[in-house]
Amino acid sequence: MRKVLSVLVAGLIFSLLGCVALAGVEITVIMPDHEADILGYFEQKAVEFEQKTGTKVSIVSASWDRVADKLLPALAAGSSAYDVVEFDNCWVAQFAETEWLLPLENYAGTEYIEDMLPALNGLFSAKGHLYGVTWNNDMRFFMYNARMLKEAGIADPPSTWNELVEQSRRLMAAGTAKYGFIEGWEMGQALANAQTVFAHSFGGRLLDERGNPTLDSSECVGALQFMVDLLHKYRIVDPASLTSSQEVSQNVFLRGDTAFFPQAWPGLYRYSRNPEVSNIVEEVEVAPKPLGVTKGIGAALSLPEALAIPKTSKHPDEAWAFIQFITNKETNKAQSLAIGSLPIWTELFTDPELLKLYPYWKQFGKQAQYLHGLPQVTWYSEFSHVCTVEVMNALTQVKTVEEATRDMMTAVEAIEK
Repeated sequence: MRKVLSVLVAGLIFSLLGCVALAGVEITVIMPDHEADILGYFEQKAVEFEQKTGTKVSIVSASWDRVADKLLPALAAGSSAYDVVEFDNCWVAQFAETEWLLPLENYAGTEYIEDMLPALNGLFSAKGHLYGVTWNNDMRFFMYNARMLKEAGIADPPSTWNELVEQSRRLMAAGTAKYGFIEGWEMGQALANAQTVFAHSFGGRLLDERGNPTLDSSECVGALQFMVDLLHKYRIVDPASLTSSQEVSQNVFLRGDTAFFPQAWPGLYRYSRNPEVSNIVEEVEVAPKPLGVTKGIGAALSLPEALAIPKTSKHPDEAWAFIQFITNKETNKAQSLAIGSLPIWTELFTDPELLKLYPYWKQFGKQAQYLHGLPQVTWYSEFSHVCTVEVMNALTQVKTVEEATRDMMTAVEAIEK
């Protein structure tokens, strides 16, 4: 009965929204293409929103880096081109400082906010205001092909990087896997993300608590050297990683060419069980902990993405109606069922239907202690660009790790000043 009532109430809400929507109003939403959505779920929901409200939705999408190239200059110039923007977790400090976004608490209301995961609201809040509502709760998990390990006589997945190297070599020698794993290390933000998580997995961090660069610490240098060694010394990472996106790395894993996915987004588990896109149905499991340099150290990325409204939007009410439609409990559960994403609502983590589909959610609490986000500084875009260039120089052996680290530090210190 409760479910029926919730559906009726949701239908009434969006019928009312449709009545108040101005005829001919069109909102523009800008957001990256997502490796978490290979079935076009978000676009389908945009069409559904149009049908329910009468407000047209124009979606501008591209890779994360291309979206950043469009969005950041537009916001800085005070452009009204966009009504809904994806508010990436690495932009929180910058967007809060520039006050480019509308506070959302007056739209959302206290009850709506309090029922969401507090950590997500906290991440996208600043100066007492909520600026973004999470639509993609992207927490990374270490996933692996359990069938491959079983056939090789490997009892447990690796918990350290050395164990990963050893198991990968064993699987590759037996012809079970072409490579241990493949990364999305093309030139872009995903490579900066990789540098962050590898540094944490070695017990380091790229910036200290005050935002000062620590790229030349022994932990960060050791992490970068290990990334290089994975390619050129151990050779367990597919060399195509250097030109691959995250979507490509997912496809290779689903094809059955690799055994491990160290930083898998939640939806990968769902897709691995879909015979339309996977050759490894019922073979993927989630490890008890993410990888680290020792058994006591591990690192996983937390990369949630939110939707926000620029202060310059000409249609903020319709923009909020769209955000609410995309993020309400009913839609959020449907998103989890469709693409396997983690919910943003606390109560959905105990939903029997979802837990039956995703038993690995029980690992959520265990993995949470290893979670790390991206550095929060107002100049993160410049910082990540410098790091990406120099990490690629090290991976392609244009520079030694020491040379790349030195040049990173010099450039970042100049930006900081």
